[in-house]
Amino acid sequence: MDLGELVSAIRIVELSAKSRQAAIKSLVQAANWEDEGIAPDTVLHAIEEREAAAQTLVSSDFALPHAFIDWDGDFRVVMGRSRQGVDYGVPTGQKVQLIVLLVIGRRLQQTHVELLAALAELLKQPEFREQLIEAKDARAIDVMLLAKAGLQPDQRRQRAPGIPRLTLTLVKQAIQLVESVGAQALLLAVDRLEGVPWEILASWKGRVLLVTTEHSEDFEIERDDTHVFDGLHATLSRLDRSNLGLLLAASQGLLNDKHSVVCVTGADGRRLDSISITKPESHFRAMLSEKNRRGVDVVRPAVMLRILSIAVEIAAEGREAHPVGTMFIVGDARNVLRHAQQLVLNPFHGYSKQLRNILDPSLAETIKEYALIDGAFVIQGDGTVLSAGTYLMPKSAPASLQSGLGARHQTAAAITVHTLCMAITVSQSTGTVTVFRNGLTVFRLERAATTKW
Repeated sequence: MDLGELVSAIRIVELSAKSRQAAIKSLVQAANWEDEGIAPDTVLHAIEEREAAAQTLVSSDFALPHAFIDWDGDFRVVMGRSRQGVDYGVPTGQKVQLIVLLVIGRRLQQTHVELLAALAELLKQPEFREQLIEAKDARAIDVMLLAKAGLQPDQRRQRAPGIPRLTLTLVKQAIQLVESVGAQALLLAVDRLEGVPWEILASWKGRVLLVTTEHSEDFEIERDDTHVFDGLHATLSRLDRSNLGLLLAASQGLLNDKHSVVCVTGADGRRLDSISITKPESHFRAMLSEKNRRGVDVVRPAVMLRILSIAVEIAAEGREAHPVGTMFIVGDARNVLRHAQQLVLNPFHGYSKQLRNILDPSLAETIKEYALIDGAFVIQGDGTVLSAGTYLMPKSAPASLQSGLGARHQTAAAITVHTLCMAITVSQSTGTVTVFRNGLTVFRLERAATTKW
């Protein structure tokens, strides 16, 4: 067993439990077995059976509980440090301060002795264990372990992520659903391309749409008819992960509104746990249409998608540890400005068009900062930001607008009635991103995860 690989795989937690049973339970929970579709109680039962047969106490301050489970993975290691000590049932009454939990899958069942020997060798010196016990925090322990293996923190060996069993099962079922209902595509919302079950998809010839939260530049896709979209969906609900993926695919003409799409999503991008069957909304095409209407400036699909992305980021991150609400008005800018008044000096006035285009990634932080100003951003269809802090004065709100909406949403809906623009709002109270057109709500993304504010 390579010591660098072993040390890189160790997860470190602080233990507050006082008894052996409670400490082992905490270590099992820290290993996130739900990601593998394995109940933590199953792992706990296997460890308790092994402990009942022979207690795995290595020395007076160090215990190494371990067990085999029916799992396709190789191994997981969790190190728990307890400053006050854990009552491990030592005859002398001394408390154990370092507990290393090792769980081994059937893949390594024949070579588990090497793994145990490597862990024992790593922690055999009492002086080193004392340093770990007295370390300032988990990060300090991690640095000590890496140094013991001859590695610097930036040299940590990256282990290929295992794909949870539930994800594998759902993707297999989803492929069958695509064929059964005659769907036009299979959509997977994942964190990284490395988390896609490629072996299952390799033998299937249908269209695959992948919506990722992290861009994987070095990952080469060999499968045909596979399309990748990078989008900030980590903070969205399961349903809206699907909706965002459908919108992104529709923007490239990969979907029609006649046939359904089978979508597989989850609470996070690593473990998929839900299947839905839906049809792309017909208004997606209208939102992203480049067809000119009565001579007004055309909203480019890339501009619309970029504004949506920034809006989702604002909803998730807030600003200065506080939630932020804002509004973007895009398209038909000349007519929009006839219904507007500048509340503050326009921060975009006087800059060249190249420096204030929403498609420029370097402008994102500026947009987020100016989102704190009351009023709306007015943006041309080509992405040029005309103003921020703009007060909109539409003649009246549409009668069909649903009740209970605040002033920002009322104004956004109204301006889309009196002009040919689209309006995107971020709710300060809920973080919901809403798109209005012709006075109607045509798209909505709801925040579901913990925010930074």
